[in-house]
Amino acid sequence: MEGFSTKHPLFLILTVVLLVSVVSAQPVMLTDSLSTSFGEFVLTDPGTIVFVNSIGSLSSVNIDDPFNTIPIPIGWLPEDDGWDGPGEIKFIKSNSYGNLICIGMQVAVPDSVLQVGLSMPDPVVIIVCNSLGEDAKVIGVTVDSGEELSFDFTMDSRLLYGAGFLPCNSDPESYFAYHLGDESSSISPYDVVDLEVGVRFSTNGIIKDRLISNRWSDLIVAGSEPLGIIADMTTFSTVYEDSALTSVIIEQWIEPDAGLAEIDGTQVVRRADGVVYENQEEPFIILCRLSEGNYLFTRNGGETISTGIIDWSIFAEEESTEMTALAGYMSLNSIVRVLDSGSGIVFSAGRGLYYYEF
Repeated sequence: MEGFSTKHPLFLILTVVLLVSVVSAQPVMLTDSLSTSFGEFVLTDPGTIVFVNSIGSLSSVNIDDPFNTIPIPIGWLPEDDGWDGPGEIKFIKSNSYGNLICIGMQVAVPDSVLQVGLSMPDPVVIIVCNSLGEDAKVIGVTVDSGEELSFDFTMDSRLLYGAGFLPCNSDPESYFAYHLGDESSSISPYDVVDLEVGVRFSTNGIIKDRLISNRWSDLIVAGSEPLGIIADMTTFSTVYEDSALTSVIIEQWIEPDAGLAEIDGTQVVRRADGVVYENQEEPFIILCRLSEGNYLFTRNGGETISTGIIDWSIFAEEESTEMTALAGYMSLNSIVRVLDSGSGIVFSAGRGLYYYEF
């Protein structure tokens, strides 16, 4: 049989169609039920996304089965420990393996405990469970202050650390007594829990008010506002500190040992050892880190979105490619996560959750 010539008209037509299909590939909507008040999500099993839905509970969806959302019941309910609802999820974070999640569930002190005429901040119970909501364990209780909650796992998943654990047990009576100043309900202050043995302990003031964790290492930014400490959560030691700063020492981690910040209106990259590189051109807005040195970013407020390698020592783009398909969907408010395979991303846009394959 005669071979098929690349000069054949049908071959040329197929080639053009294929090229058009690649260029015009669009993000695939996975669900339109993402919470608008807390549109956070995590990646768990390969291709599976766990997200907070529009009613404040958890659901999952897979990139291979859009709109087939599956409810995830948490193996702990507020009434299990004497709380009242609403049981709304206010926080979610996964470990580096995707098999554990930490959630913050808003609860209420029941009228039988709360004295008439008294009011107090809404409590949030911190829970760790597997990615199916099973084996749920209450780790502690904090306060819903309206600010973003700050909790995360160490890279080996042994420890859960956070800012805001209250030094009381996680039941309504203890929470109520704590807010009344009843020291009989108090326990030793802590900001770390060993998930293997259940021991609570303190970093002795490293974490303090808030923290910014690092997806690629156990380094964190922490301290009192403005956050001025870079610390290692495997050794609970301060790696670098600058108490003279008027802005946070690192605003966004972009590498295991470096992040973006701002000094007097100038964008900088600060390494964990304190070395700083200044950007004299238009600032980079990093939407996500795709791999070492490779990012999804914009330099014009989201008008165009590109991928490429960035040399942070001179703030220069290398081998950048404009992602025209994303510009009409993704915004600067989008949360973006990269699949472990590196084959694509999942991102939020309003109530929509999207998958885009590179």
